[in-house]
Order: sequence, then structure tokens, then C-alpha cells
Amino acid sequence: MSPFSPVLGLVRSILAAAALLTLVLTPTDQLFFRSATFPSGTNCANATSWMSLFCIGSSNGQLEPARWIAVIVLALVITGILPAVTALPHWWVTWSLMASSTAVDGGEHLAANLTLILVPILLLDRRRWHWSRDSRYGRRSPWVPSIAYAAVGLWVLQMMGVYFQASVAKFAVLEWSDGTALWYWMQNPVFAPPAPIGDVVRSALAWLPFTVVLTYGTLALQLALVAAVFLPQRARRLFLLLAVVFHLAIACLMGLWSFSMIMIAADVLLLVRPHEATSLAQVIHWRLGRAQGAEHVSG
Repeated sequence: MSPFSPVLGLVRSILAAAALLTLVLTPTDQLFFRSATFPSGTNCANATSWMSLFCIGSSNGQLEPARWIAVIVLALVITGILPAVTALPHWWVTWSLMASSTAVDGGEHLAANLTLILVPILLLDRRRWHWSRDSRYGRRSPWVPSIAYAAVGLWVLQMMGVYFQASVAKFAVLEWSDGTALWYWMQNPVFAPPAPIGDVVRSALAWLPFTVVLTYGTLALQLALVAAVFLPQRARRLFLLLAVVFHLAIACLMGLWSFSMIMIAADVLLLVRPHEATSLAQVIHWRLGRAQGAEHVSG
């Protein structure tokens, strides 16, 4: 079964959309905030960050054009055109944002890793559009599936490590271990939702049993997603639904939209094998064929 499927395309498009929305909706002077530490607004002091698109732009005082070059590249990735051609530019733009911006979070760091993992798969992708099925996969070299599925396996290992660390590392934090962490997060004016939603959420979390259940439920879900990789397809789809709901809740309540989009994209390839979209498409096609045949007979 081909790993070059619409599932892979969906993951790329969500990752690109997260970075694109960050670049479009965040003013340049906030995304690249000038300070005594970063007088140009860009973090270009690292050994490799000079290769960043935004460091190249800032050296000429051209941050705004660099931002829109990145937007164009990400928009092309979202459309799905020529994945083998857009793979490296997508990674370069994502890495540049992570390496150069002074206002990034862990989501951008993860996105830079994940887009790099995708590069070996996509360089072997011969489709003109990443939303289409791969009709030539059966005639490809045996090395193609080996490299592609090895990269998918690396993606899965990366996300298993992320969720394992995200859950287990919280055990040592007092507020997580006693079940009150979410209550404290909702008191933080930076992350808490504004009124009236914030007032409703804080009122609900004031009931200790509810707060404890949600706090421990967060830890349990993150740890369960590590084990969910080994479950059958139907169970993995259930956990994918739970993960999507979980990250959408984070986006709505804490305003971390790009982070949540990156995590949802990561969860798709963590819990849905690339070829499963192909088998699903075959099932839908078979059922539609049966339905049309039944209509023909009844007619």
C-alpha cells in the first residue's frame, strides 16, 4: 500500500496552514520583536540561524518581503502542488520561523522537526498533487517503501516521545500531581479565555472534583496516545478524535491556535497510517458502486 496518499497531503497542509496563519495574522514587529538582546528583531546569533530566510532578510532590512515569500511558499504547500518540489522549501520556511522569531513556542520547534522528517518521503513522491492517489507505486523500486515507511516510523517515534514526556514530566509538578493545574492555568491572564467564557470556565473549575478529573484526564490521554499507536485501526481513530477535541479545546480556551494545529497534524500521521486513506477510498468506491448497481436494477 502506497504511503503517498491524501493522509500525507492533509498533514502537510495543516502544518503549512499553522505557519501561514502565524505569519499573516501576527504583525512583523511582534513576530520579530526588537530588544536589547535582539536589536534587529531576529535571532541570528546561532551557528546555523544565519541560513534562515528571515536572517537573510534582516541583514538587508527586508523582513517584510521575507515574510511574504514564506507566505507564498506555505500557500503552495497547502494547495498540494508538486510535493517533491515544495518539500525542502516548506521545511526551510518552517525551520526559519522557529530559528529566527523571538516569539515562538514549542509548536514551531516540533513543526520544524516534523517537516524535516517528511523530506525523505516527499522527495520520493511522484504525484503532481498531494491530494491524489499514487497510481504508479507498484512499479517503484523496493527502496521507495523502505525509505518512506522508515520516515513514517521516525515520525511516530517522535510523537510517542513528545506525548510520553508531556505526561510523565508533569508528575513531578505539584499542581499537576494534586490535580489543580488546570485551575491555575485558567487564572493566568495570558492564557485564560476572556469573559464571559473565562468566567464560565473558572466557575466550573472552582468545583474541585471537576478540576481533578480534567487535570488527571489530560495526563491520562497524553500517556494513552503513546500506547494507542499499537491498537487496531478503529481504536486509533477513536483516539484521534479524542486528540483533536483535546487540542481544539486548548486552542479555544488558551488561544494557542497554531500550536494546536501542529499537534493535530502530528496526531493524524501518528494514528492514521498513510495507506489507510487508500483502503478507505476503495471501500467508499465499492459501496457507491453497489448503490448505483442497486439503483440500476430497481430502475
